[in-house]
Amino acid sequence: MPADPPPSIESDHVGYDPTTGTYHAAFGVDRGSDAVVVAVVETIGAITGRELTEIPPLYRTVNPSALGDLISAPREKPINVTFTHDGVDVRVSSQGTVVARPVDD
Repeated sequence: MPADPPPSIESDHVGYDPTTGTYHAAFGVDRGSDAVVVAVVETIGAITGRELTEIPPLYRTVNPSALGDLISAPREKPINVTFTHDGVDVRVSSQGTVVARPVDD
């Protein structure tokens, strides 16, 4: 069961959009690949209600270094990477956003 939704969508924080039922986070692509991974894990934590240290390691689903490098690399056209981790569907964009929702049962 998801944790209580955060009240709003704010930069560098995880927010909940009740109109779409999705959680959103923003990160600075210029802050490097670690910012990507942190945003993903924080978003999953907000949805699952788990502490960051309680979330199964991201490397069980996707290579965190490769994800961060791919998303934060300069490019002409934006890209999205989607995957499911710990019961959460996640979409990460090279435009600096994470959009996620719990997997429907």
